[in-house]
Amino acid sequence: MKTRALFQFLLVPLAAGAAPVDFPLVPDDIEVSLYARDPLVRNPCAITFDGKGRLCVGMGPQYRSPKPDTPGDSVWILIDTDGDGKADSRKEFATGFNSIQGMAWRGRDLYVANAPELTIARDLDGDEEADEYVRLYTDLGNLEHGLHGLNFGPDGKLYMSKGNSKGLTQPPDRVAPKPFRELWGVEGFDAPDFPEPVVFKKGEYQKNYHDPSDDWGRSGGVLRCDPDGSNLEIVSRGFRNPWDISFDDGFDWLGTDNDQTFGDKIFSPFYGADFGWGHPWSYDWKGDGHLPSAPSSGPLFEGSGTGVIYCGLERYPEKYRGVFFINDWLRREVYIYRPVWTGAWMQSATEEFEILAHAGGGRAMSKSEGRSFDPVDIEIGPDGAIYVSSWGRQYGVKMEDGKIANEGRIYRLWPKAAPPKITRDPKRDKAIAEWTIKELVADLGSHLPVWRINAQDELVRRGLETLTAADPKHPDTRGYYTWILWTLGRVAPDQKKVDELLLKMLKEGAIMADPYQFVRVIAHRVRERGESRLPGLLKSFLSGTDARARHETVLAMRQVGETRWNDDLLELIAREQDRVVYYSAWGALMELMPAAERKALLSDQRAAVRRAALLSLLEEDALDDAGIRVLTGDRDDATAALAERRL
Repeated sequence: MKTRALFQFLLVPLAAGAAPVDFPLVPDDIEVSLYARDPLVRNPCAITFDGKGRLCVGMGPQYRSPKPDTPGDSVWILIDTDGDGKADSRKEFATGFNSIQGMAWRGRDLYVANAPELTIARDLDGDEEADEYVRLYTDLGNLEHGLHGLNFGPDGKLYMSKGNSKGLTQPPDRVAPKPFRELWGVEGFDAPDFPEPVVFKKGEYQKNYHDPSDDWGRSGGVLRCDPDGSNLEIVSRGFRNPWDISFDDGFDWLGTDNDQTFGDKIFSPFYGADFGWGHPWSYDWKGDGHLPSAPSSGPLFEGSGTGVIYCGLERYPEKYRGVFFINDWLRREVYIYRPVWTGAWMQSATEEFEILAHAGGGRAMSKSEGRSFDPVDIEIGPDGAIYVSSWGRQYGVKMEDGKIANEGRIYRLWPKAAPPKITRDPKRDKAIAEWTIKELVADLGSHLPVWRINAQDELVRRGLETLTAADPKHPDTRGYYTWILWTLGRVAPDQKKVDELLLKMLKEGAIMADPYQFVRVIAHRVRERGESRLPGLLKSFLSGTDARARHETVLAMRQVGETRWNDDLLELIAREQDRVVYYSAWGALMELMPAAERKALLSDQRAAVRRAALLSLLEEDALDDAGIRVLTGDRDDATAALAERRL
């Protein structure tokens, strides 16, 4: 205890004494303060908040060129003991990892992206130290284009972004789950689709080493799985190195993908989308006017996109609300991305990003100078402040006398009109099983990821009766309605009466949630039951005027395997003008209609149908050159151009 007290004493002056000239530059209506710095944090990378609202930091010596004997990274809980907005001590929660590049809490489980592995660090006894380590997946590729972007969605799934580094695939112990191998183009191995997780006790965890200089695979992706790692599937593919992803209050995603030649890309992933990197026959990085792949969602930028977070705080001024904040490590800036919808296509409202914070200049890969601001991860804390982890000066670890010597900063930013509010809620001292329904429902409206998923899991555990008895007083926000609707959607998927309730709510517009969310939730329930029939009410959206409703219905058909509406899908394709809906429609056609039937559609009178059939067949490499050559003379110029491009 004496040693810890001395450590705290030494740290306080360091944090308090940092000169403002070191700070990032911000607009006049933004305030910035230092939450933590070296030696408390060095090269801080991934950050997240735990169930008690404390900042957790993943850091250590693993990045950038670890050797097999390099000590592992650790997860530290930063503690602000006096509530002054500055961390003054830290507690090690878990250790022994590869380079930590993403984290997400769920209950007492911390999911850690540390390529080549995804690991759960589990606190079994509540002492705030991991007692059990579950190596959920291994052999996911090296740290260069590794595993990032861990998020629990309102559907209860763990989402992740994965760069295109590939695993070694050395059975029986070094094998990634099949969806990862599919992304890399690794086939033909006698290996299980989903290798069993490996469980370790505290002090016994063994990470697998992967040389950072190993080759890349074909592409990266966005994937999702159940909390235990089961039901892993690819959501979107065609990425090079998507460092982070985040979703807004309507469960719509945004991320950035690093490129070394054309500029970094902003994307909004959705089921079945291929964003172009490693495309089997037609590469286009931006993809906006490129029918074989999904379009980007913003201007390309020459930098290195890292952390992404959505801000929907009601108390923030309008200019800082309903936006995504995007870190750029290379340019040393934080961008403001304002989403707008053009039909079903999420795009940026501006061609040039506004800047929330910057260092006054970029950096070289090897070193930065000037202000201590090299932004990596970004989160919004329970106090409503924006937290940014700032890397050290060097690209990788700097060792002196056997110890890490890199700098490190954690900054807090906030609008002056909405200063941080630190409140102590007594419910957080109780086990969540003891919370009232009102206390749980309040957390569904929170912006803090761990509070939302914990409250939702507990409500799902208590069952349908609890939800129907919920207090009518609740947060009146879009985020709350999204999460309460998905909570209902996760309850007892085998009970059709819940489906009937959802359809009734959709018909009557019973809550503020948009119709797109209802389509998603209903499709989720149908899929969870292993069924393939969507309720007839949803079919009407295919012929409606709302492009986003059409899009969600097409995605629902594809995900559940709804083939009864194939004729309606063809009618939609024939008249569809929306870029994103048309793209998803031919993708759905590929999975819902046999290749022989799609080949017959190549002579359909409707040009858009012929084009969709061709796109779907080319995607599967289901046409020989002779068959493609015939189509170069198609009377539809766009169809003919696709055939010529393939040849």
